[in-house]
Amino acid sequence: MNDRNNQVTDLFDGYGWVEPQKPAATCRTCKHRERWQCGGSWIQYCGVRKSRRTRNGLLKIKVTLPACQLYEPEKKGGQPCQ
Repeated sequence: MNDRNNQVTDLFDGYGWVEPQKPAATCRTCKHRERWQCGGSWIQYCGVRKSRRTRNGLLKIKVTLPACQLYEPEKKGGQPCQ
């Protein structure tokens, strides 16, 4: 049985595991991302890209997707309360 295990490990020795690269910018940090509540869940939409498949006309997105060419970083913070 040890010979069998050695054969299997030898089979994959030539292949190096490469970590998938994470995109620098994602839809999660985009200024155009909109969150809509639908029942008990939140659905995220792109405020710029359009879709004919949704009722509100906006493209449904997953926030882990790499950002598109229309990406603008969202502003951190905001105006202080007076």
